[in-house]
Amino acid sequence: MMSAAFDTLEISKRLKSVGFDDAQAEAITGVLRESREADLSKLATKDDVARVKDDIARLETTLRAEMEILRRDLTIRLGGMIVVATGVPLAAKFFG
Repeated sequence: MMSAAFDTLEISKRLKSVGFDDAQAEAITGVLRESREADLSKLATKDDVARVKDDIARLETTLRAEMEILRRDLTIRLGGMIVVATGVPLAAKFFG
């Protein structure tokens, strides 16, 4: 698709005619030209955002499952430590 020509000289003249000095008119014209020439293909689309949201949701589910496994492992280990911590003194009392 062919875009319309961008007449920077005309824009600069119009800005000067309403009170902008040369430096201001040139700066504004330059920014406008750069914005028209920007590569918009690098911007995220709604589909890109939706895919990222899906990825985050999937990762969250995986992370929650792994956290639950860790919680169970820690509970079992803590229980084992409590059994040993109480069993050793009791065994020493009864058998020692």
